Amino acid sequence: MSKQVFLLFLLFFVLLTDSNAQQKTHQNSSKEKILVLKELGTIAANDATPIVVAALKTCKKEGISKLEFPKGIYHFYPTFAPDFYCAITNNDNGLKRTPFPLIDFDGLEIDGNGSEFIFHGKMLPFIIQNSSNLTLKNFSIDWQVAFTLEGKVVANNPEKKSFDIEVSTPHKVQYGHLYLTLEREKSPYENKYGFRFAVPEGYDLQAGQNILWDPETMAPYYNTVKYDIDQHSIAAEELKKGLIRLSGPVKQVPPVGSVFVTKGAYLYNRTSPAFWSFKSKNLLFNNINVHHAGAMGLIAERSENITLDGFNVVLKKGSGRMVTTTADATHFCNVRGEIIIRNCVFENMLDDATNIHGTYVRVNRVLDDRRVAVETYHPHQNGYLFGEAGDSVRIIESNTLQPTATGLVLTNVERVNEKISILTFNKSIKGKVDQYYGIENISWYPTAIIENNIVRNNRARGFLVSVPRKVIVRNNHISSQMAAILVSGDLALWNESGPTDSLIIENNTFENCAYGGNRVHAIFSIEPDYVDKNNINESYSRNIFIRNNQIKTFDSPILLATSVDGIVFEGNTIEQTNAYEPLFPNTPNLKIVNCNRVVIGNNTYKSLSGKEGTLSIDEKTTNVDLKKNKSFAKLN
Repeated sequence: MSKQVFLLFLLFFVLLTDSNAQQKTHQNSSKEKILVLKELGTIAANDATPIVVAALKTCKKEGISKLEFPKGIYHFYPTFAPDFYCAITNNDNGLKRTPFPLIDFDGLEIDGNGSEFIFHGKMLPFIIQNSSNLTLKNFSIDWQVAFTLEGKVVANNPEKKSFDIEVSTPHKVQYGHLYLTLEREKSPYENKYGFRFAVPEGYDLQAGQNILWDPETMAPYYNTVKYDIDQHSIAAEELKKGLIRLSGPVKQVPPVGSVFVTKGAYLYNRTSPAFWSFKSKNLLFNNINVHHAGAMGLIAERSENITLDGFNVVLKKGSGRMVTTTADATHFCNVRGEIIIRNCVFENMLDDATNIHGTYVRVNRVLDDRRVAVETYHPHQNGYLFGEAGDSVRIIESNTLQPTATGLVLTNVERVNEKISILTFNKSIKGKVDQYYGIENISWYPTAIIENNIVRNNRARGFLVSVPRKVIVRNNHISSQMAAILVSGDLALWNESGPTDSLIIENNTFENCAYGGNRVHAIFSIEPDYVDKNNINESYSRNIFIRNNQIKTFDSPILLATSVDGIVFEGNTIEQTNAYEPLFPNTPNLKIVNCNRVVIGNNTYKSLSGKEGTLSIDEKTTNVDLKKNKSFAKLN
């Protein structure tokens, strides 16, 4: 064993934690420098934040390649966490405090050895920025106080449209509104020194977006849309401590025994993702469990080459919670290189398992033949970095979503403010652009492999793929509340680009998806968001293969394919179940709209009634091959 050198922390940090915290560095046989943290805050009162921040500074200064935690429970408070202004796409912007500022690192591994990282208040656990060749592994992330309020329904009154919930989460009822109180516990130092060393930080989150959870299935309720309450119309009355009466315009009051879940008001409830990667590359996340986060489990933008292997968003056993992340489990925007998502479990999120896409910016004003002022549209995209000089882009017509100018390269990007930037192109765009057209960055799209994952018990969809690169989705098991696979693109709200090309969906199992009830969701939903859905003529996506999948479904909609040039649906086994009553029994099983080069064949449809499946093909669809297909009867 090589010589070991012990580095003592600053006395200030020792006094704060009162845990004789130490760092130990050594070199292994390959001369890799390792920093081992010793005796770190396994007592709940200790704050590991300043120790970890100091350790990361040591790693950067001394070129240490591995930071190792002894297995334990580590609590992180915001008081001594450095803060950074973060404009995080599809999340809330603002100053974010973090104990893991992985900024300007190259070649660092963080090994938790099975440790639990528990956070307090509005923190962003990991900020990864301008870094490369990082490995994060063997730890879990959780919050002491969740970013959701979950209340068991103990009584209801259908006539008065009210119901009573029992809650144990810190809360208050004031002015007829219910608030989740995300207060940190007492300062970890005041009990030891007899005075308040740091003022406890906290904030209130008003009950807003909500959904009903079924504690028997541990999933959203079947046809849960009928229990939704308009987030702006929830009235609250505290009958006694922990017993709250809610009322509002609801189609049907929640049944006794169900769990009412709210995550706060729209646009104000995505404060704390677990991981944010920006302008970073070659990242590996291995054997990580995200038990909870106040936004997404992982959001990556303007980054490249990311692997998730055993990156799980899962409930912590014994927690009694219904919800893991309050938004997507994972999300990738303007990422390039290769994304690998394998051996993961994504469960009980309040949004999708993953979403891989680019983002259109919209033309606010045409300035001259080579310049346009563009804007981000959705408020959660303020400050979004769309592109930089050298990126290849194209212009998209707002109604048809078709390109009007290709082969463009950005020569300059001038940021005016968080919404407006001025783009300069390498050649004239005269006559090819108008107000509200979209600009798409085609330099920043990835290939992806999504395999051997489980998606279950979440609100919303499984995998969203809007990528004009090869994407393989195979050997997954998906049971999501809405579509299992969504392929879209829009210039209407989220402005998510782009058209999919070379998507292979094979050897997966889809089980009783699309049970939410809010609208028709096919298990495979390929539907660009056109302004005028009655006047579409061009193709948007290309080359989508759905083959050799096991599909178990209680409902009728299986495939909706819109505006695809090259759609293959073959070798799939469809088995009708009686898990729920069908929500949309009169919808065709397979619906093909405005497609070209369609192949449907060698599928097996096992109906409970013995009937064939139904197939609808509109008059705009061309080059259809139904050879060897006996499972689906074409509708007139």
